[in-house]
Amino acid sequence: MTTPIATEDISITYSPTEVEAKWYKKWEDGKYFKPKKGKANKSYCIIVPPPNVTGKLHAGHALDITTQDSLIRFKRMKGYETLFLPGLDHAGISTQSVVEKMVFEQEKKTRRDFSREDFVKKIWAWKEEYGGHILDQQRAMGASCDWDYLTFTLDKIPNMAVKKFFVDMYNQKLIYQSDYIVNWDPMLQSAVSDQEVNHKDVQGNFFHIKYAIKGSDETLEVATTRPETLFGDTAVAVNPNDERYKHLIGKIAIIPLCNREVPIIGDEHVDLEKGTGCLKVTPGHDFNDFEIGKRHNLPIINMLNIDGTLNDYGMEFKGLSTKVARNVVSKKLEELGLLLDKKSHMHPVGHGERSGVPIEPMVSKQWFVNVNHMSKRAVEAVENGDMKFYPKEWENTYYSWLRNPKDWCISRQLWWGHQIPVFYCDNNHQWASERHETECPICKSTKVHQDPDVLDTWFSSGLWPMSTLGWPDPKAMEEKKFSTFFPTTVLITGYDIIFFWVARMMMMSLQTQNQVPFTDTYIHAIVRDKLGRKMSKSLGNGIDPFDIIALYGTDAFRFALASGAGYNRNINLDPERIGGFRNFINKVWNAYRFIAPHLANGSAQIADMSKLDHHERWILSELNSTSKIMNESMEVYRYDEACAAVYAFVYDKYCSWFIELSKNILNGEDAATKARRISVLKFVFKKMLALLHPVTPFITEELWSYLKDANEDLLIAQEYPEYDSKLEFKEDQDQMNKFVEVVTSIRNLRASVNIKPKDEVSVELFTDNQDLIKYFRANLINFQELARVKNLSVGNKELNRPNKSIVNVLTHTEVFVPLDGVIDLKEQVARLEKELAKTNADYQKYVSRMNNENFMKNAPENVRAEVIEGERTLREKVQSLEENLIQFRS
Repeated sequence: MTTPIATEDISITYSPTEVEAKWYKKWEDGKYFKPKKGKANKSYCIIVPPPNVTGKLHAGHALDITTQDSLIRFKRMKGYETLFLPGLDHAGISTQSVVEKMVFEQEKKTRRDFSREDFVKKIWAWKEEYGGHILDQQRAMGASCDWDYLTFTLDKIPNMAVKKFFVDMYNQKLIYQSDYIVNWDPMLQSAVSDQEVNHKDVQGNFFHIKYAIKGSDETLEVATTRPETLFGDTAVAVNPNDERYKHLIGKIAIIPLCNREVPIIGDEHVDLEKGTGCLKVTPGHDFNDFEIGKRHNLPIINMLNIDGTLNDYGMEFKGLSTKVARNVVSKKLEELGLLLDKKSHMHPVGHGERSGVPIEPMVSKQWFVNVNHMSKRAVEAVENGDMKFYPKEWENTYYSWLRNPKDWCISRQLWWGHQIPVFYCDNNHQWASERHETECPICKSTKVHQDPDVLDTWFSSGLWPMSTLGWPDPKAMEEKKFSTFFPTTVLITGYDIIFFWVARMMMMSLQTQNQVPFTDTYIHAIVRDKLGRKMSKSLGNGIDPFDIIALYGTDAFRFALASGAGYNRNINLDPERIGGFRNFINKVWNAYRFIAPHLANGSAQIADMSKLDHHERWILSELNSTSKIMNESMEVYRYDEACAAVYAFVYDKYCSWFIELSKNILNGEDAATKARRISVLKFVFKKMLALLHPVTPFITEELWSYLKDANEDLLIAQEYPEYDSKLEFKEDQDQMNKFVEVVTSIRNLRASVNIKPKDEVSVELFTDNQDLIKYFRANLINFQELARVKNLSVGNKELNRPNKSIVNVLTHTEVFVPLDGVIDLKEQVARLEKELAKTNADYQKYVSRMNNENFMKNAPENVRAEVIEGERTLREKVQSLEENLIQFRS
């Protein structure tokens, strides 16, 4: 057995910085993060959602790591062969943007001033120097990853996976190239996905433009927010059910300025109630118009350059940006008498998530994946229960995309990423290959070039569960134990990437492995500020995890995050709440400091259960109940319930009650009783550290090192406490918990009338439970010591209650504290009258608001709810104070 460290050698308060650095190094050096077979004889694998190589740890990442690592540590202690697999995402658009900005600032050059090869070298150099800092930040959060598995999405194996999947799908004609309308980012000069577009309300105008009709004096009034795109119009549409215009269907309209003749068509997409009922159709630059164009076989005109300026179709306005052209074109229309009206209009406009510039819908040649069959299989896998969502409600978000799939645009006009493995020769032959080709397999031409585009970042991310475990290379799969860890166990992520990532991993895994990539998906909450607002630079309400760690320590931060993580959508993170959990961490530290001087006189094992006293049986039973709750809660990702259970046990049961009840024994002369109590204190404390370890790994490992026997391993490798029928003492537990409730009630009643802590009071208890009556009477000495009770009366509820008393009614017992002779009743009446007057004044304010019809009609819903709740609460308080006054005046 190790010799306990003397109390004077332990700092008064826990100092996390040195402890955290020390233990992380010991865990890593000792290879404790490596997968090892255990008693469960099962594997358990979590793959870290790979953060962007440009990333910096934010509160959401901290929640990710806390929830994932807590599970890994929990399962490791449960005897599973655990693998926590780290990675980094190349983040195509984000990383290239960062480097382009850096190069321009340093050299005043754009990427177009370099060859592709030279610019990509610059990005790799930046990645090596600056990328990956977030991995060190994950270590600081306590992530117990096997860092030998660290994978970057542009590594050799992921690149092999990308090429294999692409080529197989290409050869099955499930990946194809097509002219299609996409979100075009004119700053990045690349297509971007719908999920990479943020819609912002922009103040614009509805321009009402006159379109002539060939061979007729009639005209059409067309309303549009984008007059500059009329150069791309190939039709004017009206609703075929519109009595105003249906007679014009089939006639020819003339586009202003360019005088192009286009058909007037009937299409039910045109809203009869919105605008003028006439719609200019620009298939090359509007998503809805593109669909109309397909239905009516309209030609497509691309009137924009890749930088978002007007091309030759723009005539005299060529070279202008769309924003400038909008004003210039509208003025020209006004000069010609073709602008009938201009009305201010607020409308949503898509902006690039990375660039911040307005997105231009544009038709261009892109690569697509036909997802119809894959999406059906992904839906069925969840419907069949092969993969389950926690909470279950999130499967609806998953279904909403997969049941109405659109073919996935996978090409990006970037240089950083997986280059599309399609090759062309000078004879216009096209083929896909997993190798770098130098000769055409059809005509043997050696004039071969590769498609210049790269794949959407989510393409490689969709293969992540397979490629990180070595697929498709057989040797790498064996080395990384693919057959052991695939399918992985659980994916933990936020709801914002369910269709970005979860759906794509499901589709691609079922396509390549005929298996789901993970059996569970836990969707955690989004971290917001204490007022429930999204954290943002503009609000200045962001929380830097490293400021929090420096201030409160990693364990307190992790516990704060985990305690808010259940099946909720948001976690409102208040730094003061984290400070409260730092106090909890210090409570654990101080509990050890209390028991440390006595440890040499006890054992870590309980020799004879039959000799335990009532309080010892109670604390063991409470420990047992806590173990049961924590095991059950962690299995279904209810971190909040697990944390609540262990917090209550540590703070209330062990520290506030059991330690308090142990002081007289530890200071007493009965050596045998003292040794037994010390053994129980130590046994429970060690189990308590094990229960806490998955969420608060650092302080628990530190304290374990003071307590463990010489032959015991580190806490990270210990068994997790589980329910044990030998530790269940139900009667002791029930009775003691009722005693705790009564004593707490007495303390609260004393405090409510400012009775000094040293002053003794009489207490009368009324209950119909005969066993409780006997139990309370037998515990007089504990009532005296813990609640300063001088006289205790316990009887049935049929007995008369004392007058001039304060009372609290529990579910099992009525608690009365008579005040006559204890406090000045006149002062008590005066205090209650003063409090009643103040409460009544506050109450009348709420009544006044509720009686104000205009206020209740126009106030926001949350304000109305607050007023209604405030009125109810204060009404009940007024009633209670009035009843108390009647009693004390009598």
